[in-house]
Amino acid sequence: MNTGKPAPVRFALNQSVRVKHIAEQGVLFEWHQHDCFELILTLGARGRGFIGEAIHEFADIDLALIAPGVSHTWDCQVPYETAELVVVVLWPKALLGGRIPELAAMQHWLDGIDSGLVFNRETAERVRESCLALHAASPLRRITLLCEILDELQASPAIGFQSGYSRNSERLASVQAFIANRVAEQPSLAECASHVNVSTATLKRWFQNELGCSFSQYCALQRRQRAQHLLATERRPISVVAQQCGFSSAAYFNQFFKTQTGMTPTAYRRQFSWRKR
Repeated sequence: MNTGKPAPVRFALNQSVRVKHIAEQGVLFEWHQHDCFELILTLGARGRGFIGEAIHEFADIDLALIAPGVSHTWDCQVPYETAELVVVVLWPKALLGGRIPELAAMQHWLDGIDSGLVFNRETAERVRESCLALHAASPLRRITLLCEILDELQASPAIGFQSGYSRNSERLASVQAFIANRVAEQPSLAECASHVNVSTATLKRWFQNELGCSFSQYCALQRRQRAQHLLATERRPISVVAQQCGFSSAAYFNQFFKTQTGMTPTAYRRQFSWRKR
């Protein structure tokens, strides 16, 4: 089994609609998030997608639309851990938010997506060829193709995932990225407030009003997600995982993880023992 990490997904920064094809590689990747919309078409794999707090099973073909600022990852299972192809499409939140009346309804639909949408097999098959065509299309054609795809998706049934919070603040999104990149160091409230040049009281209010949780609760969620990823994919000792997630002792980490998930780190890792054979 190929246990190496897939190559990082890179995009041309001068394009509004960015597309990447990932062929014949494992699709497991670090928990991460973008400040833009992401459409992921997965072909020839089977496993689970993690979108925020939600988990969905997929097989053979999977199509998911993820809202900005939502952490996500994919985890495929043997013998399907290497996907035939993964198409990743990213575009800015306000790409369709100009003064073109015909696009207003589509942008309004996108803005209303809470955490993410997963579409059924029939929908994925209908937009499959258009998604594949994006990669070689000119920048202008990419935009028109994307509009055609989104128009189809807007009218299609989908499973919606709720995050329980909004992501309206650009500066709050910057704080979220700041925390995600420093899970092991656990930045303080004051450091995060300084990062976006606001008071600690303002940042506290943003977390409560925008995210529906406290600053400490959000940081705990990020540490838990990081720990889950490492436990599922690595053979490192529990004590090392604890250190990489910002815990000074394995005992404290064990207590934290069980409180967060209802399972010990060892029991959680046991679910993924097939990956390490």
